[in-house]
Amino acid sequence: MPAHQSRLVRVMSEEQIVGITGTLPYATSIGRNWTGVEVHRYRVSGPSDTKAFSLPQLAVFLPHLGRPCRVRQDVGDHTMVKDVPQHAVTIAPASLPRRASIARPHELTAIFLAPLFFSDVARCETGHGYPEIMPQFGIADPLIRSLGMTLDREMRSNNPKPAFYVERLASTLAAHIFVNYSTPVYRQMRRLGAHWTKLRRSIEHIHANIDGPLPLDRLAMIAGMSKFHFAKSFHQAMGLPPHQYVVQARMDKARTLLGDETMSLAQVASRVGYVDPGQFASQFRKRTGLTPAQYRRHFRQS
Repeated sequence: MPAHQSRLVRVMSEEQIVGITGTLPYATSIGRNWTGVEVHRYRVSGPSDTKAFSLPQLAVFLPHLGRPCRVRQDVGDHTMVKDVPQHAVTIAPASLPRRASIARPHELTAIFLAPLFFSDVARCETGHGYPEIMPQFGIADPLIRSLGMTLDREMRSNNPKPAFYVERLASTLAAHIFVNYSTPVYRQMRRLGAHWTKLRRSIEHIHANIDGPLPLDRLAMIAGMSKFHFAKSFHQAMGLPPHQYVVQARMDKARTLLGDETMSLAQVASRVGYVDPGQFASQFRKRTGLTPAQYRRHFRQS
């Protein structure tokens, strides 16, 4: 998260929000002590045309329209124009450059979901880290709309339910998006059936013990396979050998930990299984093109 403090938003700075929508939200979930989900409600004047922008986290947009409205959306090099129905849903993955224009004034609910929701379900089901979610524009998805509107009501309620209730709703929303709008890797993993169940045990062990040694013979034993059979099966299923997957998992975890500036670089290295911070820094730079210190500065600035 950015280092700025705001009474209204945390996921982005107020200046960034105004640059996109032309206004700040009139209601937000800041102050609710929710973890991993942030909800905003906007009144947007129209016709409106945003500047080009990208989002730091996946967002779900719920427009509140009395009747269908003509909307143009540019995502990357793709332009779409459609009459968006009143109960439509738009899914906006993080980091994709986008802009939008809408023909008339409207209200909008924006729901930002933390990457951890998606990483947890993706690792559990496929062994991969953060999944690729495909952008969706003005679609009909009654479950997303229902969950989103429940989050919106809780955000604006004078008597909201406990935080764990909202966080479970957000987790369910993320799981639904993952299953229905991620790339086909999820379905490919599930097709492996019982064979995948064996590999999944070793993958869960990797992520639960990322701070320690993860030798091949131990992973093979957990999967109930010989080392040769395990290495071959793992490579076929995951697209890379076990030792490379372990290194990738360590670096994925390190990127998350580097966002916590209370941790020293040596502590981050230890938490992802490296006794020698120099070896960790070398491996991190090989994978990301940045040293851990450079990555942390980049994270802070973004």
